[in-house]
Amino acid sequence: MEKEIKLNENNLSLKAIPDLYDKNFFIPDYQRGYRWGTRQVTQLMNDLCNFFHNGKGDFYCLQPIVVKELSDEEKNLYNLHSDTDDNRWYEVIDGQQRLTTIRIILALFAKISLFFNDKFTIEYQTRPTLGEIFDKFIYEPKHSLYEISVDTTQDLSIDHWHILQAAKCVLTWLKEGENRAVGLKYFNGTFQENFTRPKVVAPTTTTSPHAPADKTKSVQVIWYELRDNSDPNETFKRLNDRKVSLNNAELIRAMFLSDSAVYTCDEKMLNGYDEKYHSTVVERERASRQSHIVEKWDIIEKQLRQPKFWAFIKKDGLDAGYSCRIEYLFDLIAKKDEKEKDELYTYLRFDDMVTKCDDIKDLWDLWVRVESCFDTLLSWYHNRDYYHKIGYLIAENKSVGLNDVSLNDLLEMSTKLSKTRFNQTINWLIKKHIMIKPDDDIYTYSYDGGDRQKEALKSILFFFNVESTRIAQAQDNFPFESYKNGKWTLEHIHAQNSERIDSNNRDKWKEWIDANINALERLEKRFDESHIYDPRKIIEQLKDNKERIDSSKYTFDKDFISCFDRVTKYFNDMAKDNGGSPEMHDISNMALLSGSINTAISNSVFEVKRQLIMEYDARGEYIPYCTRLVFLKYYNNKSDDFSVQQSFYWSKQDRKNYLENIKKILKPILETKDPNVEDDITTENEVNVAN
Repeated sequence: MEKEIKLNENNLSLKAIPDLYDKNFFIPDYQRGYRWGTRQVTQLMNDLCNFFHNGKGDFYCLQPIVVKELSDEEKNLYNLHSDTDDNRWYEVIDGQQRLTTIRIILALFAKISLFFNDKFTIEYQTRPTLGEIFDKFIYEPKHSLYEISVDTTQDLSIDHWHILQAAKCVLTWLKEGENRAVGLKYFNGTFQENFTRPKVVAPTTTTSPHAPADKTKSVQVIWYELRDNSDPNETFKRLNDRKVSLNNAELIRAMFLSDSAVYTCDEKMLNGYDEKYHSTVVERERASRQSHIVEKWDIIEKQLRQPKFWAFIKKDGLDAGYSCRIEYLFDLIAKKDEKEKDELYTYLRFDDMVTKCDDIKDLWDLWVRVESCFDTLLSWYHNRDYYHKIGYLIAENKSVGLNDVSLNDLLEMSTKLSKTRFNQTINWLIKKHIMIKPDDDIYTYSYDGGDRQKEALKSILFFFNVESTRIAQAQDNFPFESYKNGKWTLEHIHAQNSERIDSNNRDKWKEWIDANINALERLEKRFDESHIYDPRKIIEQLKDNKERIDSSKYTFDKDFISCFDRVTKYFNDMAKDNGGSPEMHDISNMALLSGSINTAISNSVFEVKRQLIMEYDARGEYIPYCTRLVFLKYYNNKSDDFSVQQSFYWSKQDRKNYLENIKKILKPILETKDPNVEDDITTENEVNVAN
């Protein structure tokens, strides 16, 4: 059954300042009074002035004004009467501060230029006479060009005072701008012309391409009219009390679903009906398409709410700033930059796309683009190869000092490249990302080689985990949500640096001692008392140190470091006797762990870490796939030599086997050639990835 859609849904449009003339606005008592001060008014004047002179685009867009038309009963209740606009009144739910400031500027035009008399009416429920203040401004240029007062015999209320102060602030701004040619003459001329210009009509072929930029500027507001029987008071609380602004998703939804939305009807379809039925056919098609959008919108939002899917497509895996996650798709389509400060950039870009883009003929074409973007992302998510490789690139986008590629870039490539070329490009992008410089030997990167090498090692091991998971078909997909939420860090597989322990935290010293006692007590069962590596003596020394830690005479520099070094020497000697070597800083001694686990097991030798990781794994904590294999000695599974099967140290042979596996996994990526310099490897019959 086709989903029903109401055609009297909320109306969204852009209105230039002249579109507000003669309208009547009612400010209900649930709103606070006018409170814009010097900072807000000055900022608005600066923004407008900068836009009129240097701004891009045809109009400066003010934030939304949310209104709801009052019924006759409500107008009678509030005693509202007006000779303009057929006595139609709008309750202002959000945007009172902006609307009042616009009215102040219009009032100043009227007083200063004398020939200007356009305005609109504002009535304030809390102060019935406040709306009269705009017509009571007194401007006497004989006394001062930059002074304004109010004609009243009564003391000014706080709301009267704030409105008057805002008017004075505009004049102060003009006075201070005289030396920049933005004084009173500018206010009466260029500023007034642009501020009060109707909506700019798209240039015709006869329009001079050399017309001055400021001749095409205007100021517009986003007009959001509630028509869905929602309660204005509750809407106001949602928009203000909870600090939830009208977001791009709501504005775009209204763009698609308002009863003023225009959907082009196919001419062939119309030709099949008598002309008198054309309007009915058009209305039916619009209702059908809007019904489809409502249904598909919910499906998309539900899928975006799936944690694994969201973590796959979103760089940080977070939903901050996205109360409606579909807005993220809109941002992608609008190509919104992360540094973009305009909160309504995406909505304005969508409006431009409908009105100015040659390849989008109406709203339906724009919605098809939304669905296409979603379908592409969903198809990648369900493809094991794309999920892992593209998921890696999304997660690694803009890592410090390394090459990066955005999700927007990948989406654009998918529409332009054949599947073969797209796959090759993905591999090439991964290769570029994990290398600091072209033709580097990444296996020479070192933990102590500086920040760039350390970051590169982390990226390499991250991809090693992702790619190993992809290849291991028996494994579930790599959990990008765990990676993005866990703040993974590099960890030495075998560590022997006491400096990584907090020298001021005795509880940390005890934790380290307890972990090593537990590890050594397990080893004790393997050796009798005559064995050279019998751990009983060193266990006794650890317990003695633990008892003395709380003593004021026990110090980190002397006592604890001595204890630390004895334990480290014990394991190092055992490793050396079996072909091992001390701690290394290259990739053969590095693994990835979540930040919380890394902190808990850092500063420990291999055996202690192995046991702690097993405990965390048994508890259900996520241990990266390759890190788990390291501590299970999986990379030695083809060797029968006991020296690499032992579990209590990380030997030279362990590192060799581990490194060989890393090289094997990364080899196909590192051998990838730049697809932009190779001969075209596609065929005419190949279709692009989006298909």
